[in-house]
Amino acid sequence: MHERRRVRRTKVYKCAKISMDGSLRDCVVRDISSLGARLALVSTCSIPDKFGLTFDAAHTIRACRVAWRSATEIGVEFCEAAFRSAA
Repeated sequence: MHERRRVRRTKVYKCAKISMDGSLRDCVVRDISSLGARLALVSTCSIPDKFGLTFDAAHTIRACRVAWRSATEIGVEFCEAAFRSAA
């Protein structure tokens, strides 16, 4: 399979949360780069195409756009260069 990513991703197993509509949903980051990540969830059906990703209980949030999805994983592209404060 040919790699189409512009930046190589690092394999990780890190707990994170998806922030959407004022609520948080658990996910696991399976790989990550400066441009995007692959997130694993129980189900992706209720996840919108744009949401925030946080590693610190929503103190900082990274805006994400869904690039692809399967039943249990989402590939996201980061919309901003860095995390922003949620305050």
